[in-house]
Amino acid sequence: MNVLIVGCGRVGAELAVSISQQGHAVTIVDMNPGAFERLGPDFKGRTVQGFGFDRSVLQRAGIEAAQAFATTTASDNANIIAAKIARDIYKVPNVVARIYNPARYEVYERMGLQTVASSSWGAQRIQHLLLHPGLIEMELIGHGEVKLLEVKVPAAWVGRPLAGVLNSRALVVAVTRAGRAFVPRAGETFQTADLAYLSLPSELLAELEAQVRTQ
Repeated sequence: MNVLIVGCGRVGAELAVSISQQGHAVTIVDMNPGAFERLGPDFKGRTVQGFGFDRSVLQRAGIEAAQAFATTTASDNANIIAAKIARDIYKVPNVVARIYNPARYEVYERMGLQTVASSSWGAQRIQHLLLHPGLIEMELIGHGEVKLLEVKVPAAWVGRPLAGVLNSRALVVAVTRAGRAFVPRAGETFQTADLAYLSLPSELLAELEAQVRTQ
């Protein structure tokens, strides 16, 4: 896949290196040439100096052949402009913009842009670790009506069928056991030290938390 990233700060550089290491063709743009030092000597992608919302810079970076585009600069405005150019002018099929002000999230969502609000995610993550120990929130689905959670299987669940969690109102979509993940088959039961990945309605979170606390 051809991936174009705008912004070679800590997030952009980490993203570029990670995607490149997975064998994808990565080009990263930044106005500061010194920022590319974050990529390290083993980075196999391309670097292009310039403003990420400048169409001539984006063309030099190969946006016309890009299949995915992410903009991760420190400016919300620059990120949204670059994302709209990528999506609306160059028709890149998969576009994601990082934003710092979570209050703008709904506005950008109405514009049809995929966004990640890093400050909001960080605050939510800390809150979750403080208030819901034993549970790790992996993803919100829709507008949060459904949650995907990682759960340390409590002792009371060991030996029980995976299909019976919360009286079968939650779905176990995967399990990690002895360091290996798998999709459970019918009749699978929990074992000691399992990590279970559950999909469940948000209103069941308190009930799940109560069960996990008793371990």
